[in-house]
Amino acid sequence: MLKRFIETISLLFASLFITQLAYAANLSLRVEQPKTPTNQSSFNITFVALDLQNNPITVKCYKKGPSDSDFTQFGSDINLIAGGDTDSCQVDSSILSAEGSYIFQVKATDGSEDAQKEVTVEYKTSGPDTPVSYSKEQTACQYKIKFKTADDGGKTSKVEVYRSENTNFTADGSTRVATVWIGSNQEGSSLVDGECGKTYYFAIRAFDGAGNGSGIIGDSETKIVTTTVVNTTPTPGAGAIPISESSLSQGEILGEEATKSSEGKTLGENASDSGQDIPQGSPSNGRRSLFSLNNILIALGILLILGAFYRYQKSRK
Repeated sequence: MLKRFIETISLLFASLFITQLAYAANLSLRVEQPKTPTNQSSFNITFVALDLQNNPITVKCYKKGPSDSDFTQFGSDINLIAGGDTDSCQVDSSILSAEGSYIFQVKATDGSEDAQKEVTVEYKTSGPDTPVSYSKEQTACQYKIKFKTADDGGKTSKVEVYRSENTNFTADGSTRVATVWIGSNQEGSSLVDGECGKTYYFAIRAFDGAGNGSGIIGDSETKIVTTTVVNTTPTPGAGAIPISESSLSQGEILGEEATKSSEGKTLGENASDSGQDIPQGSPSNGRRSLFSLNNILIALGILLILGAFYRYQKSRK
C-alpha cells in the first residue's frame, strides 16, 4: 500500500508539472493594429514583448508588400531590456513603395522561445472622384446643399460641406459645417442653418476611407483653397498606446445616417488570438496574471495530494 501511495504522489506531481508547462509560456507578444486603410507613408507598428524569466528579448520587423513574393526584414534588430518592454517598427516611404496591401510581421525571441504576430495595412494615395450635380437652395435662414457622388467604383465614403461668408476661403476643419456619410454614385443632401440676413458661400468635397480627398465643387463665385488631409496615427507611449479619435462636424443630414468613425481601437477591446490589441500597464502586470494561474494549479495539486493521502489512510483501516 505504501508503494501505491508513493506512485500516486509521483503521478500527481508529474501531472502538475506538465500542466504548468502547457499554460505558462515564458515569452508573450502583442502588436498594435495601425489605422487601415491609410494614406500616410510614415507610421509606427507598436508592440509589447514580455518574458517571465527576465531574459533579454530581440525583436525583428518584416514586411510583405503587394509585389513581394516573401517577407523581408526592415530596420535593425530591436534589443529590449531584460524582462521585456514596448517599442515599435518604424514604417516610412521606403517601405510603402506602391499602393496596395502590406502584411507586417513582428518576431520576438528570448533565446529559447519565439513569438510572432502579423498585421495588415491597406495603403491608398489616390482619392475619389469629384462629386457632380451640385446645387444650393435657400429657404428663409436655412440652406439645402444637394449633390451626387461620382461613379468611382466605391472609392467615395463621405462628403464634407464647407461654408464661409467670403468667396475666397479654405476648405478645412475651420469651415466644415456638415459631413454626409455616403457611397459612390448616390444622390445626397445636407441642411445647414445660417444666420438670417447673411450671405453664405458653400463648397463640397468627397473623401475615401483612407482620408484622400477629391476635387472641390461649389458656388460659382467661390475660390477655394484646399489643404492636405493628415490622418492621426497613434504614437508609442510608456507601457500603453495612446488612442486618437476623429471628430465629425455636427450638421443635419437628409437621407443619410451620420455615424462616427474611430481612428484607432480602444485598448483591451476586441481582443483575439491574432494579438491585435496591446495590454495596458507595465510588464509586471502580465507576469502577475500568469503567476496567479500557477498558484491556482499548485493549490489544485495540493488538494489532489491530500485526497490521495486520505484514501491511503482509509484503505489501511
